Amino acid sequence: MAVVGWASVGFVEACDYCLISQGLSPLDTVNGRGVRLTQRYTELNSVYEGEEELANPGAEELYYTTELAGFWLPFQRLTVLGVLPLRVTHVDGHLAHGHADDAHLGEADEHAEDPEYDGAKHEHSAAPEVPGVDKQTGGDEGIGDLSFLLRFKAFERHTLEATTTVAILGGIKAPTGATDGRADDGSYLDAHLQLGTGATDGLFGLAAHHVRGRWSLAANLLAAVKGEGEEAGHLDYEYGDSVNYDFNLRCRVWPALAGVGEHQTFMALGLAGELRDLEHAAGLVVEGTGGHVVFIQPGLQHYWGSRVILELSAQVPVHHSLLGTQLGDDLKLMGGVTLLF
Repeated sequence: MAVVGWASVGFVEACDYCLISQGLSPLDTVNGRGVRLTQRYTELNSVYEGEEELANPGAEELYYTTELAGFWLPFQRLTVLGVLPLRVTHVDGHLAHGHADDAHLGEADEHAEDPEYDGAKHEHSAAPEVPGVDKQTGGDEGIGDLSFLLRFKAFERHTLEATTTVAILGGIKAPTGATDGRADDGSYLDAHLQLGTGATDGLFGLAAHHVRGRWSLAANLLAAVKGEGEEAGHLDYEYGDSVNYDFNLRCRVWPALAGVGEHQTFMALGLAGELRDLEHAAGLVVEGTGGHVVFIQPGLQHYWGSRVILELSAQVPVHHSLLGTQLGDDLKLMGGVTLLF
């Protein structure tokens, strides 16, 4: 029977500050081949200043992502992974940030050659302590940024009672998603609501998995070193480097004995987190970006025979420590189906 570790809900994209899917542990399958279809939902409608939750003045962002991942084992210790996200973003009231946002940067660009244009009249002052809300609605849908990973099994130890595996990961995220999406009123969507980032990012990580009897412990860490991207189709924008991590304990709740019957059910509970640095637009720091969010992560996993794995999990935030004032996560849900070849 294949063994799959429980890991964080995440993938590389602008909006969720997440990273590429780590749901496949170093112990994927006996032959290391398969595909995985995942549906994700992320909701942001709470406002935080640092660790303090503030009254929401009317901002909400929703993200739906259908993610197709394929994995292949060309050599005994090496796994190749590819992830293609199909994204839908939606905004109903955009929390204003303390920087020259894309709309006004675009305005300055349009009037750059106009001798009567006075940029000083359009200069933004610092954001107030509690930002206002732009009554922006709408969103975009389409292909997001495509990601590739190589995972090398650096250590593996089997005994009669337990198995331990450690793998290192490296890869890239390619700028395949559009960055010029517009809201219902024709204005450009915020960078986090665009389908892609316009940047090529480097991905680096570690994954460890220990199995003993009915119990298993998984730990994952994946960092992204962000390249320079764009928003509004042509304006420079750079997302802050980021790190995702998780620790998960999983237990086989049925059947009690391994190898009894074709079906197995597991329950999991873990802790996950996202660290992200400040962002920059046109070389200027974007206020209300960056910080640390910690989640409790319960999950359920069922093996339907030896070829199908069903998964359902949630991430519920328990701690926000954000830089400046910004929208925080309220809930993340994930459901997935893995087919093993």
